[in-house]
Amino acid sequence: MMDQTEQFMDVVEEISEDEETVRIYCEGFSGKQEYKKGKLNQKIRDLFESCNVNFLIGSGYCYERLRTLGDLESLIGANVVTNKDNQNSKNAIEALILYDFFRNSIYPHKDDIETNCSIESSNIFILKLAGLLSSRNDKNLLKRVNIFTTNYDMFFELSLERNKIYYNDGFSGRLVPEFSTQNYNKIVKQIVQNTERESQIPTVNIYKLHGSLTWSKESDQIVYRSNSVEILKSIEEDANVFTDVNFMYDKSLETNINDSIDSINLSRVEFSSELLELINKFTEGYQQLNIINPTKKKFEETLFSNVYYDLLRMYSNELEKNNSVLFVFGFSFKDEHIHSITKRALSNPSMMMYIFVFDAREVESFKDMFKEYYNVFYIYCENRNIDLNEFTSMMFGG
Repeated sequence: MMDQTEQFMDVVEEISEDEETVRIYCEGFSGKQEYKKGKLNQKIRDLFESCNVNFLIGSGYCYERLRTLGDLESLIGANVVTNKDNQNSKNAIEALILYDFFRNSIYPHKDDIETNCSIESSNIFILKLAGLLSSRNDKNLLKRVNIFTTNYDMFFELSLERNKIYYNDGFSGRLVPEFSTQNYNKIVKQIVQNTERESQIPTVNIYKLHGSLTWSKESDQIVYRSNSVEILKSIEEDANVFTDVNFMYDKSLETNINDSIDSINLSRVEFSSELLELINKFTEGYQQLNIINPTKKKFEETLFSNVYYDLLRMYSNELEKNNSVLFVFGFSFKDEHIHSITKRALSNPSMMMYIFVFDAREVESFKDMFKEYYNVFYIYCENRNIDLNEFTSMMFGG
């Protein structure tokens, strides 16, 4: 009977590598170098064999399915300034901004959760990641990889579940799973059938730095939410308030949120008490999502503030371990805390960070963020963008 490692490797080998030559550039302290995909794949394999492996994943991971955050924070900040003397308009416009974000970046995920089905590009990434992790031979290294993400969605969990790969999302318990950062310190082993041989099960740790659609609050504890779809549907129903003519926002179209905000402000809309009540109902429903909105005012409750900083501490601890590597994809470093911790961790001389840059035009921006560090490398293509499929191919081949 095959053990789990052999099963993973068989699956990964079915996804054959092509012979396409892609002009890949790795730019670091020593300058710009061109890589062939096979050479980069080998470098990644070597790092997996010798390093504590971490990923930092942002909204670019699933942009084919969910819209990225855009300028949500600046929109809310500008609204606070514009309507500082009009609390009703400020609250109404902020609710509309949050709904536009919900409608484009969260609600479309409902269908994936209902069908327990992830996007195929995520499945391929997870399979290849698990395959490489399973083949790790260094007995001094755990068969464990850490994925830190600011995404709220369940694409990682859906892909891991579908492919029967063991993962740890911080929850323990069956009837009422509760979240604790202590759960990330566990490793799982199995005894190979009919032998005394002990085998460590490859494990993917998932750290949801900004919360998750699977999080619910009960008393002073985060528990696992199994009714995410119902919550999303309820919020969408409450969002019917934004069909009111005063919002100048069409839910059925690709409405430009900036145009709606400008129209409301220019028209000096006076919101009725009945409309304000419905707006408040939407806001209360939206707040059932236990997520950290990407705004300066991150926290409404102490519990989530504490969890957030606990998770950031774990992020910092993992990067400060000897021979750590951080692969960054789809992340802009706009979160000032993550940015600051990452820069501090780079003072660890044995740590390396590889940023896979979606668009080559963004390289200079990243270089400016980390210009004083010699252990940061920027991977990009001049002739194509690096989406999730390309990222997976560059990391693992195929």
